[in-house]
Amino acid sequence: MIRVFCDFDGTVCLQDVGEKFFRSFAGEKADASIRHLLSGEITMQQWLTELCEAIPSVSQNEFMSFVDQFTADPHFPRFISFCKERDIPLTVLSDGLDAYVEHVLSKAGLRYVPFFANHAEFIGEKLKVSFPHTDAECNLCGNCKRNHILNSSADEDVIVYVGDGYSDRCPVRYADFVFAKRQLINYCQQQNITFFEFHDFSDVQVKLEEILQRKRIRCRQEAAMARREVFVQG
Repeated sequence: MIRVFCDFDGTVCLQDVGEKFFRSFAGEKADASIRHLLSGEITMQQWLTELCEAIPSVSQNEFMSFVDQFTADPHFPRFISFCKERDIPLTVLSDGLDAYVEHVLSKAGLRYVPFFANHAEFIGEKLKVSFPHTDAECNLCGNCKRNHILNSSADEDVIVYVGDGYSDRCPVRYADFVFAKRQLINYCQQQNITFFEFHDFSDVQVKLEEILQRKRIRCRQEAAMARREVFVQG
């Protein structure tokens, strides 16, 4: 079976909702924290926690009003239909906040699409974040995308991953077919990970349709070995 996993910020949603939100509401603290995150000085969990604490106050209504300006890639609903017609399971994996992921998907009529993200909660006018999908042995990301991929796939499954940035560097190591743009392209080039460059989900659909027409779809050997290694070590 082929399984598709998609990043959210910058991928399903063409803009990075989380980054724009924190730049707007956390001020200068956001710029410094983003630099520390990208340089590896802090983890995603630390980044999200620090920035939530740096916001003086924000109500749930203010948050949702801000998020309402963002929309999903206009080609994403058609890609969802493409996958459903071919019995290809698709899951959205975000290292952002579930509140805005759910809102953007719902606006696109895609609330039924399964997704995993970090949990946002409003207590009065304070935004709190928790990490229900973290990995016990790796705190690099808040929502461990690798674990979602491995826990929902079988040995014979072919894994397709679509992403664009920082939180996608880990899961692409375990994917047989990688669709990349922006920062993820540089990472794949540095790590010698084969990828297809894309602009939006219309590009992904065209290429995936080509792949499906092959007589035999092979797993990427390095990805299959990486997946097996995790289970052996576990």
